[in-house]
Amino acid sequence: MRTTDELLSCYYQSWLGLDAVYEKWAARRGVTSNVLNILILLHEQAAPIPQAELCRCLHLSKQTVASVIDSLEKRGIAARRVSEGDRRSRVVMLTGTGDEAARKLSEALRQFERRALSMLTPAQQQALVDTTQKLCQSMEQALAQEME
Repeated sequence: MRTTDELLSCYYQSWLGLDAVYEKWAARRGVTSNVLNILILLHEQAAPIPQAELCRCLHLSKQTVASVIDSLEKRGIAARRVSEGDRRSRVVMLTGTGDEAARKLSEALRQFERRALSMLTPAQQQALVDTTQKLCQSMEQALAQEME
């Protein structure tokens, strides 16, 4: 039986390994994982999304999101405008070119992820998702307790 520290070491290797796989996958398509995630999230939204919402959904800093959006705007992939509901807020949307690029990336990523998941049994797939969700909830709970 592994100790908690040994389990954590294995977990770190897996977590960092998954992060590296996504970075490599994105890099092969000429983007970073942050660009990839922002493009996909913008593509999945029916309406422009506030920058603050991008930060919250993707767990990224304001600076990171602003930098990525700046880059996407310069390339004609995304645009910002003042929010109609809150004049102090800016919303982000994809241009036609950006939406097409994001759609292609999203479809290719899903195909890649489906291929990888298909290498696990259905029970392993469900256990992976269930355990990952439980760990995330436990870590959020532990973080909240740390702040008390």
